[in-house]
Amino acid sequence: MRRRPSFAVATLALLLATSLAPRHWALLAAPLGAQEPEPPAVPSGSAVVTGKVFGEEVEVAVRSAEVTLHLADDSTLVGTAVTDTRGRFRIEDAPEGTFFVRLRSLGYGTVATEPFEVAAAEVRALGELRMPVDALEVDRVTVSTERSVVTHEADRDVYNVGVMPGTGGAPVTETLSRIADLQVDIDGRVTLRGQGVTIYIDGRDAPLSGETLTLFMEQFPSDLIQEIEVIHNPPARYDAEGTGGIVNLVTREGVELGVSGTVFSRADTRGQYTVGGHGVFQRGAWTVNGRGSVGLSDRERSDYQLRQNLDVEPAYLRQDAWSDRSGLSTSGNLEVAYEPTERARLYLEGGAWRSGHDQEGATTTTHLADLETPILAYDRSRASDSRSLNFDLATGFQRSWTRADQELEVEVALERGRDRQERREEVTDGTGLEGDQLIPAELTLEDENELETALSGQADYVRAWGEDAEIELGYQGERTEADQDRLLRFVEDPGTATDEGIERGHRVRERSHALYGTVERRLGPASVQVGLRAETAALDFELPDGRTFDNRYLNLFPSANVSYRIDDERRLRISYSRRVNRPGLSVLNPVDTSTDPLERRVGNPDIEPQLTHRLTMSATWSTSTGSLRLSPHLSATRNGWSRLTTVDDRGVSTRTYGNVTSRESYGASLSYRIHRWHGWAGDVSLSARRQNRDASNLEERYSGTATRLSSRVNIDGRVTDDFRVQGSFSYQPGQDLPQGRTDARIRADFGARYRLLDDRASVRLSLRDPFALQQSSSRLRDTDYVLIGRSQQSTRSAQISVSYTFVSGGASRGGRRRGRP
Repeated sequence: MRRRPSFAVATLALLLATSLAPRHWALLAAPLGAQEPEPPAVPSGSAVVTGKVFGEEVEVAVRSAEVTLHLADDSTLVGTAVTDTRGRFRIEDAPEGTFFVRLRSLGYGTVATEPFEVAAAEVRALGELRMPVDALEVDRVTVSTERSVVTHEADRDVYNVGVMPGTGGAPVTETLSRIADLQVDIDGRVTLRGQGVTIYIDGRDAPLSGETLTLFMEQFPSDLIQEIEVIHNPPARYDAEGTGGIVNLVTREGVELGVSGTVFSRADTRGQYTVGGHGVFQRGAWTVNGRGSVGLSDRERSDYQLRQNLDVEPAYLRQDAWSDRSGLSTSGNLEVAYEPTERARLYLEGGAWRSGHDQEGATTTTHLADLETPILAYDRSRASDSRSLNFDLATGFQRSWTRADQELEVEVALERGRDRQERREEVTDGTGLEGDQLIPAELTLEDENELETALSGQADYVRAWGEDAEIELGYQGERTEADQDRLLRFVEDPGTATDEGIERGHRVRERSHALYGTVERRLGPASVQVGLRAETAALDFELPDGRTFDNRYLNLFPSANVSYRIDDERRLRISYSRRVNRPGLSVLNPVDTSTDPLERRVGNPDIEPQLTHRLTMSATWSTSTGSLRLSPHLSATRNGWSRLTTVDDRGVSTRTYGNVTSRESYGASLSYRIHRWHGWAGDVSLSARRQNRDASNLEERYSGTATRLSSRVNIDGRVTDDFRVQGSFSYQPGQDLPQGRTDARIRADFGARYRLLDDRASVRLSLRDPFALQQSSSRLRDTDYVLIGRSQQSTRSAQISVSYTFVSGGASRGGRRRGRP
């Protein structure tokens, strides 16, 4: 047997690579800047200058503000820094002397402090510095800079949506597909290095899930998103659930001292229409923030499957299907906040999402002795009507104390959702139906009604520990109840009375509690964050036949993030976390959920939680022309489950799940982001990943290795000051599965955007998948069958979107950071 690379050996190799001394990194990076002139010498020393930056009118930390340290006598630049998520900055290696600090940030006026003195080796704390919202000109020096698309923090990458190429007017799903480490498949599902991610909105787990969340992100415009945070290895404060990290969407909060908002509309050739808006009103201590949208959608899809039975007759089974789904969805969110003092905030937030869809389609099933001789064929039509209503309500308060440099946040949230669906499937035409037990009932009726309620609470406390450290402690708890009534009725003769129904619903009760703690400390140019989360969870579900199943989990989840600033151009980060992916009811439920007698879909109540150890590194180099980023990663998974399909001696397939012993994955991504040059900017990324799968506990044939190479290119060009064009190209390779392989996917998108009315309005035209390249295909093989599958969704379209922004009495305040310190 060929030996596989050891995870421990690969981890050791990565740690050795990260231990290179700064001088070695300098040698590696030297060619990138070989053509640049030598920078002028600046005085250096051993002093440190620290401080915090806040907005002047309201207690909001200004993040990503540029802080520069200058000599007071001739304004010589001595050092620079960028504020973190809490508005803090630190400038090191300052000499002895008299200085002033200049602050710059988009949406705030430029500020220069009064001169102050710094002694040799002193840690000079400037305290809180304030930036006015209204623009303030302090001198006649004009500084032209380009805001960074991405900021690399100790535990996350923060993407500034406003300056990302080609995102203006695009839906959130399209913007996510332009981030190098993320992949968005044909169904709109988001993954990070092949693993599913958890979507957060403003620091909280999104109240929507599944297809409802996907539809929301496909309709929500990126213009209302301030930042996108990609957290590869989430720290202890976040739920350890999920295998692929967290994507946090930070929405725009609006303006201060006035009224502002954005209205938008969008339409495309696939029959998708969306209108909506976002508005903010602020007066004194009160702020009202709301958004809403209405969308119409129409999706077409075609599927094809050809299965060759190797051990039973008939030899072939072919199914050709099409479906057309149309619907109306509405969403709204309103937040009212009261700030009686600069350091206290109370808020009440509510949101609702309602959708309704009608779907019709048909499937032609054909049994063949060979590929040209049909034995049996029938058509089965489908029609369904589904309705869902979800809402969430949250209230909480935030309080901070200057003297002890501490913050407290408490929040309680309630989420409730109801889904209703009626489905009708009918055999409309057939040949050779008499006496065949594999033919479905002439009429199948299904009624489904599900109600889910979740109540959660969180308390988070942060306190400074000296000048360079802080401690965070917290608790999270949640209780979820879900009741589903699902009644199936099989009618052999539609002209007679309806046959007695079969109940296939369930009752679920889930509870979880977690305590977590995190310590973060700065050690010179390094920032170290370590955390531990203790989590207990219990899942109980009951089936209509009286069977009950329960699962109890108790785990510890450590995390660590180390960030090292080599110099102003180079930065290194290494992160570790332990994650868990607990099986949901669709994986555990042993009841057959299929209405097709040729196919059974059953869960496995013995599936165990999947545990993953993940280690990632990020090395970033900045040059005058762009920035280069190398990101190696390693992961080791135990008890990962895979979907398995078997075919019995009657030709009936059964799709279920099984735990595999282990999976090890390692690889790297390389991306280069080009700064704007003559109006053009863009980025290119390449990634490679290799996976070793050990499934010998099931069958040795399910074990194997797989190597994947993928690439992506984004281009954004300025034709005139008001007119820009964009292009995006991506290639996702095929993926090996325990029983087969999915094929590669290619996609190309193009767009153009025109701004008018002093940049308050914009018109965007986009061509999505104009060459109809995006499709999904797979080939499965086992000892008893070969299955070829292919699906095609209607993603090819031309889309036009129009947006208008109005501002009265204020300037932009930036994105909010609720849900994290």
